[in-house]
Amino acid sequence: MSDDFEPLKEVEGELERLATHPRAEARRLHAVADEGESAVTPLIEIAIVASRVIPLVILMIGLIFGVYYLAVR
Repeated sequence: MSDDFEPLKEVEGELERLATHPRAEARRLHAVADEGESAVTPLIEIAIVASRVIPLVILMIGLIFGVYYLAVR
């Protein structure tokens, strides 16, 4: 086992992240994404885009079904 890896510190860091406020965690994730050096950067960017696109898609589907309902009725 490597001397650099300390499981208790890793677990402690993860527990601290779980206990932080969501906005503080979002700021941390934005900072990680801005650095671009982490392996999770693409996933963070995809999540940011999806959080803005998915509500628009749901809204458009609702409007399409509403127009279809009114047209068939």
